[in-house]
Amino acid sequence: MSTPKTTPTPIPLPSTFHHASWTIKYTLLSSPSPSPSDHTQQTPPPQTLVFIHGTPWSSAVFSPLATTLLRTTPNLTILLYDLPGYGQSQQLTSPTPGPKGFQGTTSVKSQADALAALLEHLSLDGKNGGTRPAVLAHDIAGTIALRAHLLHGCEFSRMMLLDTNVVLPWGDGFYKLAREQHGVFTQLPGHVHEAVVRSVVRSASVRAEGLGEWEEVLVAPWVGSQEAQESFVRQIAQADDEDVAEMFEGGLYGAVRCQVTVLWGDGDSWIPREKMGRLCGLLGEKLEKPLVVVEGAGHLLMLDQPEKVEDEVRSWLGKA
Repeated sequence: MSTPKTTPTPIPLPSTFHHASWTIKYTLLSSPSPSPSDHTQQTPPPQTLVFIHGTPWSSAVFSPLATTLLRTTPNLTILLYDLPGYGQSQQLTSPTPGPKGFQGTTSVKSQADALAALLEHLSLDGKNGGTRPAVLAHDIAGTIALRAHLLHGCEFSRMMLLDTNVVLPWGDGFYKLAREQHGVFTQLPGHVHEAVVRSVVRSASVRAEGLGEWEEVLVAPWVGSQEAQESFVRQIAQADDEDVAEMFEGGLYGAVRCQVTVLWGDGDSWIPREKMGRLCGLLGEKLEKPLVVVEGAGHLLMLDQPEKVEDEVRSWLGKA
């Protein structure tokens, strides 16, 4: 399997939005306007695309895809942000006690609250004449986006869910252990903790040669200090199955109000295909087409197979 033709250069997030004591970092980027002299192609209508990353990732995983889309897709606006407690959004404005003895709350429920608030702030929640964006969500972000849509009333033009688990149970043996013994994991020696983080990151890819420089980018927010270590453990410890059960057991997935496309890497060791199949079944007629299987990709399918994922996203956007 070849190394992807992407350079690990995360897109900066210079803007800030304050919510529930978190300083959320984000950016809004627009593709260049087509030249007035270029009449060779019809200009597509304006679209806004919101990227939502999962755990333990950051918006950096979308940087190659977002950069390419901005360069090649006219009339496109992209929102990139780091979830509260992740990446560049780990700063609390004041001490805010959260569950399990940590400062701050990073549960899926709180993430959906933050997403809905950010979209409202930017007039991208589809309410009161605001823009209805397309949403591309990876990993736990599928549940975050669905909560914002189904429980907060955010309106989306369409959704694409990448290797996302919206049914229970959640997490493998490591995540279950870290949730149960989170106090122990916050006390691991720094070098042991870093080895754990690197192992988690590597397990999300199927590339035999590893993630290369991308590994450093993805590991960096979680290592190097006690605060970073506790931040990594916090997002595992505060994962609450009830945030999924509220929608899953309540039969809410059938109430989705937009078309949904689902992608899955055939080498994903985190989420088995049967769970992706259950998600597709729960979406019913809102599933735009059968499950799209990306060959040669693991859980980080956008880094394992960037060109294949780009083709799928470009086609998906073209249907708007």
